[in-house]
Amino acid sequence: GVPDANDNCRLVQNANQADNERDGIGDVCDPDDDNDGVADGNDNCPTVGNANQLDTDRDGQGDVCDGDDDNDGVPDGNDNCPLHQNANQLDTDRDGQGDVCDADDDNDGVADGNDNCPLNQNANQANNDRDAQGDVCDPDDDNDTVPDANDNCQFVANQNQADNDRDGQGDACDGDDDNDTVGDAQDNCPFDANRDQANNDGDAQGDVCDPDDDNDTIPDDRDNCPFAANQDQSDIDRDGRGDVCDGDRDGDGIDDGQDNCPVDPNANQLDTDRDGQGNACDSDDDNDEVADGEDNCPLTANQNQLDTDGDGQGDACDTDDDADGINDADDNCVVIVNADQLDTDGDGQGDACDADDDGDGVNDDRDNCPLIENANQLDTDGDGQGNACDNDDDGDGVPDGRDNCPVDANPD
Repeated sequence: GVPDANDNCRLVQNANQADNERDGIGDVCDPDDDNDGVADGNDNCPTVGNANQLDTDRDGQGDVCDGDDDNDGVPDGNDNCPLHQNANQLDTDRDGQGDVCDADDDNDGVADGNDNCPLNQNANQANNDRDAQGDVCDPDDDNDTVPDANDNCQFVANQNQADNDRDGQGDACDGDDDNDTVGDAQDNCPFDANRDQANNDGDAQGDVCDPDDDNDTIPDDRDNCPFAANQDQSDIDRDGRGDVCDGDRDGDGIDDGQDNCPVDPNANQLDTDRDGQGNACDSDDDNDEVADGEDNCPLTANQNQLDTDGDGQGDACDTDDDADGINDADDNCVVIVNADQLDTDGDGQGDACDADDDGDGVNDDRDNCPLIENANQLDTDGDGQGNACDNDDDGDGVPDGRDNCPVDANPD
């Protein structure tokens, strides 16, 4: 039906006169319908020019005429990677280019080949533990084997997960491990709360964590004065509290500040000489300048140490100075032995110590009758014995009681 003059295939029927590449030769008689230099019998796209015969999915149909070049079941028109199989069409950064063909899957400006988290944006490429994974995609950023989701210090290795103050932040990354509001760098007890930072001995450790708060080399748990240095641990009253921190060192119930013997028990505070030093600690209780250990009257001043009876007890404190068995208070001769207490003249002074036993005004050493009152000292016969006590006043050998002339000698 087509005249030869107009027929593009005069010898082959082709009523439609189809001529794909419009070269004047109809397709039915044209050995290269797409005029790409590849004979139709060998051309994987005989009606579409593709001299390179590219066939990505190697299905025998060239890409230029294949509706699914990567053969992933997604038509090329809808395929975000038409030349790369990706049936799931995963497009992490949602840029219209599927991950399998996107050189920067997370669109962070770092090519996937150099990106330590190719599917997670991290332009800074932060990598705390310096492994192959950036922090944003690394499940263990500090490489301590504790997953970040459970790690109380995500970026600081702390396999033991120690958390002193139990605040959810591990000690390794907590700036205040004891939660006392004092930063660890300035805290003298970083693991023991001590907001006041008390430090008794001024060393580097606060009191609450210092095993020796007074720095005396005695551990606090054995130190009887943990806040006052006392290496010797002296404890006079043995009350468990060392002397340097005991307000009553001798344990007598009197504070040291008021105690007249702070290291010698003396609840009665007896101070005989009132010198401010109690007897219990005063080496001279009577203040007579004779030490108590040598004083024969330690509580009674007697600097001369007079001891009439030589009994070791000075007269000043001896109730019987002459040791005659009569107390001094009752003795008519305190320092002269006279157990009989003879007092001829009844003047209260015993004869043993009375210079005038008969009280006649003439001392015994000059009295011719020392025991009989005779102030006139009359001695008729001049024998040295006064008439008052002479039984033969005239010395005629006749006793006065029988002498008819007692003061005139008349022996016949």
